Amino acid sequence: MKYRNIDPELKGIAKRTPYNRAVIGCANILLPTALALTRTPSGISARSIMVQGHKGLEFRTEIFEPFGAGKNLPCLVYVHGGAFSYKASPHHKKLACIYALQANCRVYFPDYHLAPRYPYPAAYNDIISLYRYLMAGGCEKLGLAGDSAGGALAASVCNNYRREGLKRPAAQMLIYPLTDMSMQTRSMKEFTDTPLWNSKSNRRMWGYYCGPGAEERRPASPIHMVLPENIPDTYIETAEYDCLHDEGLLYGEKLKGAGAVVEINETKGTFHGYDCAVKAKITARSLQKRIGFLKKHFNA
Repeated sequence: MKYRNIDPELKGIAKRTPYNRAVIGCANILLPTALALTRTPSGISARSIMVQGHKGLEFRTEIFEPFGAGKNLPCLVYVHGGAFSYKASPHHKKLACIYALQANCRVYFPDYHLAPRYPYPAAYNDIISLYRYLMAGGCEKLGLAGDSAGGALAASVCNNYRREGLKRPAAQMLIYPLTDMSMQTRSMKEFTDTPLWNSKSNRRMWGYYCGPGAEERRPASPIHMVLPENIPDTYIETAEYDCLHDEGLLYGEKLKGAGAVVEINETKGTFHGYDCAVKAKITARSLQKRIGFLKKHFNA
């Protein structure tokens, strides 16, 4: 294996995976069934709502919360990853339930509109619409979280909350996030064949999501956005062998430079999507840090 220092517990999932329209189409036939068959863990109740989003189109949002939870729980919008084009996986559902149970919050898990059928700004508009819905419902503490492409969407909402007339998020949690469509970092140039995700797939993804034309694409890139004056406290987690590694760190530096409090968890021996290995020790340690971050800001 080229990347010899990958954590031994992760080597079983360290597979190269193709990414193209045919794979997206097949995956999105199978993923909804797999998600529906994924058991909601004990101690968590689940229900769903429909929210009107991009161009008035409705999208389904699942809600996970601890049994017997009161009305005033903190709310977390958890935006799943998947290259802006894959539906949520069973792993994402498991994470949503872990966040709900261990951080004692109500997790909103949107099935937002996907590229390439619905390119930018469809997904962004859906998440903004969900955020407005929760504000109108009286949620007092409202945070945002996302992994990979979901991290880009969560960051975009945090960056634009003032311009969109939204309540300031209580916190944002970004897991190996996409932040920079220019793709000029060292890790982007080096990691062309890493497990699960690589820079070749990343370039194709931006094309599906935004299409050609740099000026039209820039608004979708969090690192190119004008930051608000009061940025929510932020947790950023990166993976060592990930083409997105450097842009995650650079984005954290940009937030710090604008006055934000930023916590960085730079994991080692890992690759993009490594936390699919839910029983690995490195995943357990990262989950502890994520939960600690959420509890700190939801209980403040």
